[in-house]
Amino acid sequence: MKYYRLWVLAFLLKFIGSAWDASYHFKYLFEEYSIPHIVNTMGFALGGILLFKEWRHSTYMDGFSRNLITIGYGLFLIGIPLDFTYHIAYGIDLTTWSPTHFIYYIATDIMIFGVWHGYNLYTWHTVPTWKSMHTWFMMFLLECLLFPNMQQENGAISYDQYIHGKSIASKEILELISDPASQIFGGIPVYVYPIYSVLMVGLLTVVTIRILRDFTIPFMGALLYICLRFIGKAIFAAVEYPTSYVPMTIILIPLAFLLFRRTNWLAGLIGSLTYFLSLFAIHKSGILITPPLELWELAPVLLIGILIPVINAIINPHLALRKNKQPA
Repeated sequence: MKYYRLWVLAFLLKFIGSAWDASYHFKYLFEEYSIPHIVNTMGFALGGILLFKEWRHSTYMDGFSRNLITIGYGLFLIGIPLDFTYHIAYGIDLTTWSPTHFIYYIATDIMIFGVWHGYNLYTWHTVPTWKSMHTWFMMFLLECLLFPNMQQENGAISYDQYIHGKSIASKEILELISDPASQIFGGIPVYVYPIYSVLMVGLLTVVTIRILRDFTIPFMGALLYICLRFIGKAIFAAVEYPTSYVPMTIILIPLAFLLFRRTNWLAGLIGSLTYFLSLFAIHKSGILITPPLELWELAPVLLIGILIPVINAIINPHLALRKNKQPA
């Protein structure tokens, strides 16, 4: 298990570096060699060493998993010079929704899925449980899928500080902002936030349940993600870095599937409904500063929440990854 624990450490370093980087760029301008980038690179390098070891002596992974991770690494390396070029051309680095950033997200998704697939096969003789590293890999994949939404989660608090004259952004950033609302939120329509959240969380929850035959792992993975986000928020606040809204209500989506123990339309409906209404209540009450939200967005949120399990049920069950399980 040491090999896969090191992969968890590698992805944890990337998790910390990415969260730090998102906060960093709401305070300072783009820098190639900032500390958050260095921490992220440390995780990337550790994973590269583990991957190289597997290429030399195939011990802990099947060929498909190893090749998938290699594709992710290759794609990530391609994205680095493209991202630098993009920021040289367009300057200020405030949006997580740029094309080159999505190269990073997709590449990291591929890496995590490859390692998770390898771990799943390596532990074929055990029944998956939330106490295993499945929860960690679920959490890492969830974080990577939801990372683009941090633009609006960081933006909500940063914009509130800006309009009240309490911004902690550097003078260089404030001088470059011509349209605060658009640039702080990355120019992303406000309705993207809840729709994207339900799509990513619902999809990952249903697919994880289908592959691992366990309803607890998605819930515990989401819980772990939220806890780590709160820890990060507390640390950033203590050192006077920009903080973000923590999407705590996403936990209600995997919780709905856990309580019903079925991946059906009703679980999808209740999960997406409670997610949005609780988020909307927080937004309207002003208890916390959340991304912008409108009540009409409930309609597409419910539609997506219902469609994910319905489409999952239609897809040929033989397409799902399967393996014979033996009790540990």
